[in-house]
Amino acid sequence: MIIRPFSLTQEEKEKTVERVWERDAMLWTQDPDAQAHVRNRLGWLDLPDRMGDHIPEISQVAQEIKGQGFRYVVVLGMGGSSLFPLVLSEIFGAQPGYPELKVLDSTDPVEVEKIYSLGISNTLFIVSSKSGTTTEVKAFFNYFWHKASEEVDEPGSHFIAITDPGTPLEDLARERSFRYCFHGFPDVGGRYSAISHFGMVPAALMGLDLELILKRAKEAMEQCRPGVPLNENPGYMLGEFLGEYSAQSRDKLSLLIDSGIYSFGLWLEQLIAESSGKDTMGIVPIFGESTGIPGFYGGERIFAYLRMEDTPEEESLDAFVKELQEADFPLFKMTLKDRYDLFAQCFVWEFAVALACHFLGVNAFDEPDVTLAKEKTRLVLDHYRKEGKMPVNFWVDPQSQITFRPSSLLAASMKGLARALRDMFNVLPTWGYLGFLPYLPYDPELEEVISEMRHMVRQERGCATVMGYGPRYLHSTGQIHKGGPLSAGFIIFTRKRDREYPEVPEFDTSFWHIQFAQAVGDFEALNDKRKRVVHVHLPADYLLGLRSFSKVLSRAARL
Repeated sequence: MIIRPFSLTQEEKEKTVERVWERDAMLWTQDPDAQAHVRNRLGWLDLPDRMGDHIPEISQVAQEIKGQGFRYVVVLGMGGSSLFPLVLSEIFGAQPGYPELKVLDSTDPVEVEKIYSLGISNTLFIVSSKSGTTTEVKAFFNYFWHKASEEVDEPGSHFIAITDPGTPLEDLARERSFRYCFHGFPDVGGRYSAISHFGMVPAALMGLDLELILKRAKEAMEQCRPGVPLNENPGYMLGEFLGEYSAQSRDKLSLLIDSGIYSFGLWLEQLIAESSGKDTMGIVPIFGESTGIPGFYGGERIFAYLRMEDTPEEESLDAFVKELQEADFPLFKMTLKDRYDLFAQCFVWEFAVALACHFLGVNAFDEPDVTLAKEKTRLVLDHYRKEGKMPVNFWVDPQSQITFRPSSLLAASMKGLARALRDMFNVLPTWGYLGFLPYLPYDPELEEVISEMRHMVRQERGCATVMGYGPRYLHSTGQIHKGGPLSAGFIIFTRKRDREYPEVPEFDTSFWHIQFAQAVGDFEALNDKRKRVVHVHLPADYLLGLRSFSKVLSRAARL
């Protein structure tokens, strides 16, 4: 049941905050079994306090690693175990004298080779997985363990694990004599784990101030407690903002973030999308769009602006924000004193999103559609191992010669790529969104081409756009793609191999095949969910192919 926050009395609002802190699972579900699961996912509420007992151990390990002469620390993870470390690496960078933090969260062979090129002997790997069974993380580990076994005398000394107690990864860390194994909290889900070991161990290894981190997080925690006036409670105010407008079908939240903390949007995407996107509802986070004049934005838009206090006015988004406010777009603004205020923002957003999900009537702490793509991927890989080929049939567009295939709702247009795209646009409302999902290397030039396409689609069709690299997005926004609002279309990009890649140990296939199978698996999952999807298979020179595709897309959008 959707609850309009503005319709609640002051007493009812205050009681809602109390119920969050009482860990009342009925705020999010009426199902007794689901309530038990929710209660085991609310440990983030006092995480800033609980982590204090673990700081001495983490700090000691960080100092030991610093003294070992490692040049790089590489997180091998996906989703909740990797996104926040990625944010830290891009916003803070390594502190003087500490290793440089890198994150591998892509099965693209180019990205794996980039990490290998850093050198095994001067690299420490953090194998990070809450469940200890994440497929991508197992593949990463198998690959780098094999390399380390060939190149260093004691490979276990180059590995640390972060996982929940009792997982297969904990057993593996013990069997292989990892340098350390840190335990996460079983009652903290992946997307709520930024202030847990999954975020704090990488933070310590790159030299950040853990005491200051917890100080800022605790300040936010205290501000969100019962008894704090609602108009001074940042978690409640943001949660009410998100919940109220989403209840009015204003479900596209555009994230505006100053350049100095821009990457924080990657973590917010997962928190918002995976928490809220289910039962055909949800808040769709729009991150990475270029700004435009307010007239090009539809009435389904709301905005949140994270501004750094020391950002010069000419470099900020203040002028754009003023235009949005003058055009009566709902906007929530938060100002950060410095970069360490990000850790306060983590708690505020966690509280707010959980509250907004209550108002929307969805369970913030499950992800019912995430396993679908995983199962489809497993079937694709099983077929490949058995038959020696992928279970995929493409068509060649007679006009552009681009290789593609449409989902079943677009099957009538399988003879032409432009026709398939036109058919998608014809049923995609201005209040919908189009997702660009490249299973390709992380590439600034690629992002520039896709950014141009996103701008063009917004200008020509009036709808919002999102972009997520695969397989990263499967662990962040993939839930809302399949379980969220129905008014969405997607374009998945893969590429042909430019050469043969070696097999991943114990996987009987290469990273290229794993990544391609993940793209096919998600195409099939979206198709099963009756979503409109076009899978475009680019040549090995994917940038050339992407530019050719952009011309076809532009023509289709303008018809």
